[in-house]
Amino acid sequence: TVGLRYEEEYIMYYHIAETLKPIRPEDVEIWEKIAVILNPEEIKDHKLPAMLIPPESMLCAGNIKGCRLMVEQNRILGEIYEPARPHQQEKRIVFTWWNNNLLFVDADGEAAKCMERVRNMRPHHADGAYDLLMDFFLALIMDDLFHIQNMEERISGLEQMVLDNQTDKFIRQMSRLRKELNQHNRYYAQMNDMVATLQENSTDLLDECSSGRLQYILRRLNRLQEETQMLREYASQVSSEYQAQVDLGQNRIMKLLTIVTTIFMPLSLIAGWYGMNFVNMPELHWVYGYPAVVVLSALIVGGCIYYFKKKRYL
Repeated sequence: TVGLRYEEEYIMYYHIAETLKPIRPEDVEIWEKIAVILNPEEIKDHKLPAMLIPPESMLCAGNIKGCRLMVEQNRILGEIYEPARPHQQEKRIVFTWWNNNLLFVDADGEAAKCMERVRNMRPHHADGAYDLLMDFFLALIMDDLFHIQNMEERISGLEQMVLDNQTDKFIRQMSRLRKELNQHNRYYAQMNDMVATLQENSTDLLDECSSGRLQYILRRLNRLQEETQMLREYASQVSSEYQAQVDLGQNRIMKLLTIVTTIFMPLSLIAGWYGMNFVNMPELHWVYGYPAVVVLSALIVGGCIYYFKKKRYL
């Protein structure tokens, strides 16, 4: 029980080394290579260096609308906004990098999950805040290819619905999916810009290994963005197929209405012609006049139907 309590209470403080080591807050004597994960409400209860605490405006989750990096003279601050996914709420993380220390402000628990993934990674040359931040970014996007694959399967399902002519809920589902794709494309673009900006402002902290790892993260973000853009094009193609299916259905209806109108147009002429009832009309007093008109109308309808079938209009 003591061990579990220890893990639950102090797991959010780490000593940054090749492998992260959980430590107690009271064990921090010198703030050097320390990583901390806290909720916004917990910051005031911990004795943190002033330069490690982000501005009050960044501690309000509602103010975080995207991913951005702010480079100051003595520290670097960042905001990460991960859009919502099916069965997952949107996530917001704020981080501060100061004097080889990192603070993650996390109200949703995502930073803690990413840190656990970092701890489970294969040990490599990573012994500073910069390397930990790169590993953190990598852990954040580690499973995104599976999510992209899931979105592709959803688009394929919508395409099959179009082929099966079961499009009752197509517009709503496609609209939701395209909105999700746009959000993720913007997310990867902003993350890419954030990492690139971080690279430009920390070249003096990069060794060969760290530089290679950073390039790997940039390539992975580029690939995720390209995959998302491909899915956007795929979704547009499926939407075009749906519109073509709708147009085809409308054309069939208009074709049927045109044929019906064409068939009954001669009957309208006959009805109008013989409905005038002029005194000198030859058929007006003819005993077979009414049956003759009926037979004539039937022959015209039959002839029109035969013609349209022969031309394969019906």
